[in-house]
Amino acid sequence: MRSNKIDKAMHTLHASDDLYDRVVAESRERAEKGHGHGVPKPGRLALRSIPVVAAIGIAIAAMGGIAVSAVSNSEFFAKAFAPRGDNGSSQVAWDAIGGADDSKRIPCKQEYRVIAAEDVISDMENEVEAVGIQLHAWGYTMTIRDMIADENGCGVVRFSLDNPDGLHLAMQYGSTNKIIFDGSYDCYVGGMYMECANGVDLNTYSFYDEETLSDTHLDGTMYFTPIGDIDRADDETPGAATVMSGVKWYLNELQEGKVYSEVFTPSGLLETREFRDQQSDNTCYISPFSIWFKDHYGIRESLKLNLSDGSSWTILEDELLNEEGVNIFNTYVQSGVDSHPDAPGDVLVMSGLVDPEQVSSITSIKLEDTSTSERTYLPTS
Repeated sequence: MRSNKIDKAMHTLHASDDLYDRVVAESRERAEKGHGHGVPKPGRLALRSIPVVAAIGIAIAAMGGIAVSAVSNSEFFAKAFAPRGDNGSSQVAWDAIGGADDSKRIPCKQEYRVIAAEDVISDMENEVEAVGIQLHAWGYTMTIRDMIADENGCGVVRFSLDNPDGLHLAMQYGSTNKIIFDGSYDCYVGGMYMECANGVDLNTYSFYDEETLSDTHLDGTMYFTPIGDIDRADDETPGAATVMSGVKWYLNELQEGKVYSEVFTPSGLLETREFRDQQSDNTCYISPFSIWFKDHYGIRESLKLNLSDGSSWTILEDELLNEEGVNIFNTYVQSGVDSHPDAPGDVLVMSGLVDPEQVSSITSIKLEDTSTSERTYLPTS
């Protein structure tokens, strides 16, 4: 992630100056230092001696005879938005480390909003597509099975990852079930990512299914949002334009570069519903799993969806604004997006599903010293 993108991402997270400086410094240090390895294992030396461009050409393989079963809502969405708490709990809690000397413990919580299979709206099921692409690099085989993308440029991907020599995951780091590689001498992959065929980057976070995890295999879900500058002269939704140009996956190794999959172009996108801020006339767009705040920062100290049955779901909230005194992060990934010059915006993927037609309003609250200011977004149709 380049520094300008880190700046947008940290702005979205309302990071303090010292945290921002540390993240940027760490990013630059990793990019400059590279990643050292010991002697490659037998069978890997030949692949690692091939120039990266040539390796990319031979490393891509379509699944061919590999069968891709039909996707049902009970399979794709139940896995992608399954609770990740202990013993299937619908929430997880942890303490983040903060303060100038890392002595402060910041209570955090994430909740998983899961709806029954029969409640998944038909539009969602119809937009899930079988991908059927395999990517081979450094002993790893990544199989991209299914995905869904929406008009916000956000999406969800189901995949599997295999390595007979071991996956080399660092499960002691990151949030629950997040896929992080251990960086050992035997680990030849730094991460799994996506980008668009038109060059726009995608911000991705990946998580494994605990019930099928082994030393050599995992099934997982990748969540993505567009990130950074997306300049467009027309009124087309920037996210839709980026994803419809096609997407590709890659495995990254800091010394040898990236090995890409072939490009997959979705045949359609899940529609969004438009909401408008009654105070400033700003707009946002919500799909069953994402929200895009067009040309303004809508992610503030509290973000809540108010539903037509009288209930509500808090997406984000600062500890100072709730009775429990915890920070709520009900998102898998969020990013800063500029749809045209001088027009910053926010986009996020939620940790659960909602029916946009059942959202009656969206409330965003900004904390200003001891007072608050509130925005209310109402549906335009």
